[in-house]
Amino acid sequence: MTRSRRIVECVSCGLQRPHQARGQCSRCYQNDPALVRRCAEKLAVQLKPEPGWWIGFGEFLAERVAATRAVAMLHRLSAALARLPGAGPTTVLEAIRNPGPAVGELARALETYFIESGLALALDTAAQAAAERRARRIAEIPDQFRSLAVAFDTRQLQSRERARRSGTKPRSDRTLEINLAAVRDLARYMTTHRPTVTDWALVGVGDVEAFLADITNPGNRARHLHALQVFFRFARQHRHILADPTRRLNANSNTPFHGQVLEPARQRELFRRWTGDTTDLHPHEPVIGLLGLLHGASVAELRSLRVDDVDLAAATVALGRRPHPTPLDPATATALRRYLHHRHGTGPWLLVNQKSKTVGKQVSVDYLAMILTPAQVTVQTLRATRLAQLVSTMDPVLVAAAFGIRRGTVLHYLADSVDATRLPDL
Repeated sequence: MTRSRRIVECVSCGLQRPHQARGQCSRCYQNDPALVRRCAEKLAVQLKPEPGWWIGFGEFLAERVAATRAVAMLHRLSAALARLPGAGPTTVLEAIRNPGPAVGELARALETYFIESGLALALDTAAQAAAERRARRIAEIPDQFRSLAVAFDTRQLQSRERARRSGTKPRSDRTLEINLAAVRDLARYMTTHRPTVTDWALVGVGDVEAFLADITNPGNRARHLHALQVFFRFARQHRHILADPTRRLNANSNTPFHGQVLEPARQRELFRRWTGDTTDLHPHEPVIGLLGLLHGASVAELRSLRVDDVDLAAATVALGRRPHPTPLDPATATALRRYLHHRHGTGPWLLVNQKSKTVGKQVSVDYLAMILTPAQVTVQTLRATRLAQLVSTMDPVLVAAAFGIRRGTVLHYLADSVDATRLPDL
């Protein structure tokens, strides 16, 4: 027979609940940070020798991670330390990480603690993941074209390192991957449509033009051409080819916008969803949705938004690189006020989840997409809708100045877009 627990008044929440331990109910006991500290002290006795950072890491977890998860992480770390007696922080960090870019929550938390304490350097998982992505693109290139692509990849990395040392702007990992992807796609095209061409020196202007014409999305042709120009310029400078087939090719990058925008009825539906009863919604959804729908906030602006950027007294918010604070409408100000009132977490970033709170970094791009999944919309669609509406009703120069973006960017939204409701009835 099971023994029933007595009902007592919990010393933490004050509710009449079954007693768990230390005068607390089960929910409060399992979420008490003191549980993590007691676990760290208990496991410290079993460690031979005890690392000097052990108790400090327990305090770190108690402040940032749920108690039950922190206890499980301490037990996993204790088992790993038992196999590595006397190991240094860097050795421990390498031992507990998972292979690949997803190192695991324990490795992320321990890495953050070591970096803040000055005990170890970062694992640089982003660079490792980028290297793996570039290796996959190179492996997809046909054999007869692969050797020069490998040399091109090495040259790109060397050029980026020189840019970093000289203080100029280095190319991002994304740019390097796009360049390799364009080279891969051209090599595949040549293998399929011109099987007699087995070397980059035999690629002609007509081959490149045919490849660009075969691209499904016309908006990507300019970017592919630029990447191929970088590649063939490298090949000619290092005397792998005699002539650059892309030298005299030009592509118009001012292509019209063909993305998805929301109809006015759909916009009103989303506005009512995020301004009505939001008790059943994730706390982040109204904030992200209204900032995107009414103020055209981008993914980068939402991720980099800090608590100090929100001034509810003045009803303004500083978004990204916009030259001036953006005035807030009453609906967005109310959503921000509700979120800040119930916000749990430390750190400067406005949007905080369990992972970002643990490592002290920004939320991921995938997290923003996941939050808006119940509304069946994306941040990119909300921003495109707002920009398309503004440039069709206002001066595009003023829109570009207000958003802190290039004038050519907003001109994309003017092409082939006519609001029939604004035409005079002639």
